[in-house]
Amino acid sequence: MPREILANLLAGLGLFFIGIKLISEHMKQMAGRSFRNLVNRFTQHPVLVFFSGLVAGGLIQSTTAVTFIMTSLVSSRLITVRKAMAIVTWSNVGNSLLVVLAALDIHLAALYLLGIIGAGFYFNLDRSNRFRNVINALLGLGLLFLGLILIKTGAAPLNQIEWFTRFLAYTKSSYLLAFVIGGFFTFIAQSSTTISVIAIAMAKVGLLGMDQTIMIIYGSNLGSGLSTTFMASNLKGTPKQLAIFQAVFKVGGALVLVPLFYIELHLHFPLMHNLITHLSDDFGQQMAYVYLVFQLAAATVVTLAMGPVQRLLERLSPATAEEELTRPQFIYDQALEEPATALDLVEKEQLRLLQHLPEFLDAVREEAVGKMTMSAPQLRAAVTAVGGKVTLFMTDLMDQRQARESLERSLNLQNRTEVITAVAETLDEIVSAMMRASHQPEKLAMFNRQLAEALHLILMTAYDAAENPDAENCQMLLELTADRGDMMEQIRRSLLTDEKFLSHGSQQTLMSVTTLFERAVWLLRRYGRLLPQPPAEK
Repeated sequence: MPREILANLLAGLGLFFIGIKLISEHMKQMAGRSFRNLVNRFTQHPVLVFFSGLVAGGLIQSTTAVTFIMTSLVSSRLITVRKAMAIVTWSNVGNSLLVVLAALDIHLAALYLLGIIGAGFYFNLDRSNRFRNVINALLGLGLLFLGLILIKTGAAPLNQIEWFTRFLAYTKSSYLLAFVIGGFFTFIAQSSTTISVIAIAMAKVGLLGMDQTIMIIYGSNLGSGLSTTFMASNLKGTPKQLAIFQAVFKVGGALVLVPLFYIELHLHFPLMHNLITHLSDDFGQQMAYVYLVFQLAAATVVTLAMGPVQRLLERLSPATAEEELTRPQFIYDQALEEPATALDLVEKEQLRLLQHLPEFLDAVREEAVGKMTMSAPQLRAAVTAVGGKVTLFMTDLMDQRQARESLERSLNLQNRTEVITAVAETLDEIVSAMMRASHQPEKLAMFNRQLAEALHLILMTAYDAAENPDAENCQMLLELTADRGDMMEQIRRSLLTDEKFLSHGSQQTLMSVTTLFERAVWLLRRYGRLLPQPPAEK
């Protein structure tokens, strides 16, 4: 008997978690670029922001995923932080849909749904680009329903196990313990929906009372907020603002409803119990409404206090310099409708990245000591991120019909973006190699500083040539980046033969630095040749 109970519970939990994962992952896949553009279009009015949040939460069934999408949109400057906070707020309400569905009699629905999905797999709809994500999301929903059925089947006999019934009797006398249990298991599972649905399933078979289930639901929501905060501990800037906001949302709901629970319990003032019994006679649906009321109460609190909350989050997690660089400053999706304007904006974005490339060398240049705002790896990540966004922007632009001259310019800008990204990667590597040599012989350290100054001059010249591509600037860049392989080889041989001051490790550092330096110079020469060539003087 205990083995059958355990098997049903484990199998039910397994299917439930698989279902949650499938729904979340495949709904996120459907929430791609078109969904983001749709959200951007529908956030021009407060009422549309409200509906966007409800729809996002109801479809994706993961407030974490919605928060991630909103973070991406904010980083791209497609929507403001304020609008993203509003969408995250109401996505929590939309996320209640799963809890409401799970409270219904789902046995027949699960069987029909799995039968339909099986037919879809038989006809290979799961391999179709158009229907694959829909079929897999529905499969997740079917497995979730089947898992709930097995949980109910396994949970029903638990009331015959003596130690378990004693434990439940103890929790009935301590609602705070039920609250803590809900928060703890949600912190582990990272989903208030999951724990709430399981609690409702156990309540429907008589294992939990109404007050216990309510407090578990309240605790699960608080646990979800704490889990989000913990997961965001390594984030910085605006992304962390949205993660903290999700925690504020959950804490706000708990601060309102938990005191009201005790007021109703001890003063017999009609509040939650009275409301849910008027809404439904079914116990499972009543508990689903408790979950929904929690989200609505929290949404109301944070919406009324949105301004102060946003100012608090900005103080707790201000935007970082890296984040400001990571955000494209000029390109935006609407510009794709005007190819000539879009190409001008790409050039401005590239120029902004070029302006930051000399900052890579601040860590190894004596003149820049103490001036560095970002490390070389942070700069590399930021430049690579913007370069990736520019590449996607250019890909969308080249999918449109363009004149020959415009298409050639698009290809040229695409190549220039690739070169800038490659230069950033090389600069990160060369700075890392030079910093490893900081505790090595002074002669090698001095040589590295000289290379850093030379490379800094070339980078500044590249920026000048891109900003003002006249004959003088372009010629200067090409002269500075001319092939000096023979000269570098002579320098290497001269230093390497002097084994009195260079150890084997120092020799390896020298080879690495000079090779990377040559690569950076070659890339910058290639960039110079991609710049618009000024007309020859008559």
